[in-house]
Amino acid sequence: MKYTKEILKTTGVSPDRIQMFHCSAAEGQKFQEEVTRVSEIIENLGSNPIKESLRSEKNKKDSKEEQKKN
Repeated sequence: MKYTKEILKTTGVSPDRIQMFHCSAAEGQKFQEEVTRVSEIIENLGSNPIKESLRSEKNKKDSKEEQKKN
């Protein structure tokens, strides 16, 4: 887990985007609480920077192709 978080840091993604916890099948309430907690952390972090970068690159490419057509 530590290594994965280091990789995320080097790519510009917050290591807080991944979490690991253990709960048994009998701990449904704990599972629900942990999933809610992690979801809130990720939501507060905002958009995935890699996804945003890819979207931006695609928009630039599409714009250039549109300009060539005109």
